[in-house]
Amino acid sequence: MFNRFFLLFFVVTFVTSCGPEPKFSKENLAEQEQAWAQMMEGHDVVMPLMNDLYQASSKLKALAEDAMVEASDFHPRAQEALANIEKAEDGMMAWMGSIKDSPIDSVRARYEDHAAVMAFIDKEKTDIEQVAENMQASLATAKALIQERTGN
Repeated sequence: MFNRFFLLFFVVTFVTSCGPEPKFSKENLAEQEQAWAQMMEGHDVVMPLMNDLYQASSKLKALAEDAMVEASDFHPRAQEALANIEKAEDGMMAWMGSIKDSPIDSVRARYEDHAAVMAFIDKEKTDIEQVAENMQASLATAKALIQERTGN
């Protein structure tokens, strides 16, 4: 009985200790998690702007329609601002789609080394920062046009 227990213990120990080396160290995993969290903080900061963009877009569309028959440059500027809002919204949706398709675990599975995982996260962080700039700029332009037209 003791020999069987010892043999079973030996086999289990051997099998578990001969498994593949982990791809990433604990330090690598912690660094990746921290970088991922920082990237997602960038998203969390700008996500509420989607609602602001929608509201500004709705107001600006109505104002642009009212100004279409006037002999002023408001309508074309409003149309340009609306196009920029749409581009900003599309950029945010595209970024969210790319992250949805690549959660951190699938990124780790796709890349063989820590540097490649970090490069992916860094690129996505840069991308969301650009999305944020586009959203903020298009929102500021829309608000300025609304202010110009309504005085509010």
